[in-house]
Amino acid sequence: MVKKIAVTAVSLVVLVALGYFLTMGIGKPMSADLSVIGQGKPVLVLAYENFSPTGGDALNRLRQVKNDYESRLDFVVADLGTPQGRTFANRYQLANGQAVFLKQDGQPLQVTNIPADERELRNRLESSLAAVE
Repeated sequence: MVKKIAVTAVSLVVLVALGYFLTMGIGKPMSADLSVIGQGKPVLVLAYENFSPTGGDALNRLRQVKNDYESRLDFVVADLGTPQGRTFANRYQLANGQAVFLKQDGQPLQVTNIPADERELRNRLESSLAAVE
C-alpha cells in the first residue's frame, strides 16, 4: 500500500512538472511586469491562463521569437490568474492566448491572436514595429 502511494505521488509530481514545462516552456520565464508599459519601448502583452493549452501554445510561440525582438520590444504576460492580469485583460478585452501590441507611450496599436505559423508571427511583429518606429 505504501509503495502504491509513493508511486502515485511520484507520478503526480512528474505530471505537474511536465505540465509546467509544456505550458511555461523551458528556460527563462516571460515577465509579468506590466509596469514596463509606457516606458519608451513598445510592449506585446499576452493574456495567459495558467495550465491552458491555448495560452501555453501562444506563450511558447512567442518564446520562439523573443530573443530576436527583445532589443526592440518588451514581451510581458498578463496572468489571468491574478487580479492585475484580469484587470489588464478586461481593459483591452483580451481572451486567453490573445495579445495587445502597445506603443512606446502605452497606447494600444492592435489586439491580435498569436499566429501558429512562426513566419506569420514574425511578419506581424515586424509590421507592428514598423508602425511605431
